[in-house]
Amino acid sequence: MKQLYKLFVACFLISGIAQAKLDATIPVIDMNDYYSKSRHHIFIKDLSEAMQTVGFVAVINSKVDPEVLDNAYNAAQNFYAKPLQQKSKCQKTELNGQRGYVQSEMAKGQAKKDYKEFYHITREYPAQIRIQYHYAANIWPEDQSFTLAMQQLIQELDQYTTVIESALSESIGAEPDFLTNMTRHGDFLLRSIHYPANPPTDTVWAAAHTDIDLFTILPRATAEGLQVKNAQGEWIDVIVPDNAFIINAGDMLQNITNGVYKSAVHRVISKNKNIERYSMVAFIHPRPDDRMDPLPKFVAQVGAKKFANVTRNELLFERLIDLGLHSPALLEQFAKSGAISRLIEVNRASPHAMQALRDANLATPDVLLRLEKYES
Repeated sequence: MKQLYKLFVACFLISGIAQAKLDATIPVIDMNDYYSKSRHHIFIKDLSEAMQTVGFVAVINSKVDPEVLDNAYNAAQNFYAKPLQQKSKCQKTELNGQRGYVQSEMAKGQAKKDYKEFYHITREYPAQIRIQYHYAANIWPEDQSFTLAMQQLIQELDQYTTVIESALSESIGAEPDFLTNMTRHGDFLLRSIHYPANPPTDTVWAAAHTDIDLFTILPRATAEGLQVKNAQGEWIDVIVPDNAFIINAGDMLQNITNGVYKSAVHRVISKNKNIERYSMVAFIHPRPDDRMDPLPKFVAQVGAKKFANVTRNELLFERLIDLGLHSPALLEQFAKSGAISRLIEVNRASPHAMQALRDANLATPDVLLRLEKYES
């Protein structure tokens, strides 16, 4: 598999068309500029513009160790090649898909599940942190090489989170540690994804969606297929070279900025027969009870409050319910929070989540009224 990666990257780097396509569709910023006294302000300006337009940006000269990434992909390939019965031993439904193996999911607003399987891993937190924030422990397969490879990749990508958080904080006019103060002991969630070859004609690898986190880090995948919707509503191919990664804004960053920063709409499609795809995605989350309320400066900038006052958990729980990954306990906890009413007030409540509340006899009058409007 490593030879496949090298060939893929080599083809990308020598292809002027591919490089132009990357440059023409999502902005490209240079990590070296971030550390440059004379060009730092350009890095921040370009980052801000990218987040306000498409919500995607490619960061070159990231210095992510390609060997660490290759090792993770090799370990993933070995794991996903195992029989479903064996993989399912790493699945615990009561964890709402937040740890271990998950046999696909359904993107928000979609009627069919994606054609993929994935594995969720987080940092190895001390027991007191897991207890304090109610984090589940990682679930590991028997193959220790998988565990080691994923832990090393988390460490490799995690070293960039504080830098990105500081840059994003500066780009919204906040103190450099604004976002880092939210994510300290937050959930760094690595998703190792396998997209099997030849999805059915009426199914895609990953339907159009946004990410529910603050921001996402995506190093290169093993095959093409990632597409982002640009400001003109067009689907654009995105290929990540070996020395770069993608940053995209998530729903929580969009919420904080009252929609000024765009939570990037993206999808993954199969473009060639008999080609499977593997990717690694790092979701950066705040702590469970951190506030994601729109900042007053962005409410003033937009001229109205377009997003709800919610916590990280409230946004995450609604998404898990929408995806069908929730447990009865999570649904009840979400209902008690009252978040659905606040989301309804700004027209951002998920119809699927409201239906789930109604089906469980947990719907409030405003939920029932809104569903009547949807269904009439």
